[in-house]
Amino acid sequence: MNYPPVRTKKDFVRRYMAGEFGNRPPTWNDLKTFLTYAKSAGNDWVGGLYHLRNRIASADTWFNLSAVEVEPMWNIALSMGYNPDDLYISQMAPTGNTLVQGELQIRDKGLELHGTYVKLPMRDALKESSFNMVGLQVTTMLKLYCDANSVEWINVLLELYPGHVIEFSCYNKSFGTVPRSNTVIWEVRNY
Repeated sequence: MNYPPVRTKKDFVRRYMAGEFGNRPPTWNDLKTFLTYAKSAGNDWVGGLYHLRNRIASADTWFNLSAVEVEPMWNIALSMGYNPDDLYISQMAPTGNTLVQGELQIRDKGLELHGTYVKLPMRDALKESSFNMVGLQVTTMLKLYCDANSVEWINVLLELYPGHVIEFSCYNKSFGTVPRSNTVIWEVRNY
């Protein structure tokens, strides 16, 4: 059984927000929802870092925003021409705790990984230093760094979404919406 393919970034984000792809950082669909969360959380939200993300493939994204920087950055993004429907907000991942991250895909040679060990957000980390692995090397690396449930979930995604790229980051501690999981799925794409 295969799920419908992911055709656009907007389609992906809609399904991502619904939890279709597994573990992800806490994420808010829009600024109003984020501010409502912030108000209800009181001072608990202030010390965190956030990520203003985009529903447009390869478009701008803004990392490591303090809670009070989110709304001004949102407004700057709007002044740059982004539509409010293009933007959403996630809690920043603990990039300093990154073990491995990258893009997985099943291709002609089997399972392939374009990855990095650099402790930065993935887009920047892959530009700084990256490697390629295939087959058993990838399987062994995933089992070495990802918890067992995360490895199983990645395998399920690869099976349910043939031809898609699975973006993930694995950390040395639990993080995200799924308890006791050290691996976040950032994107499942076929566009």
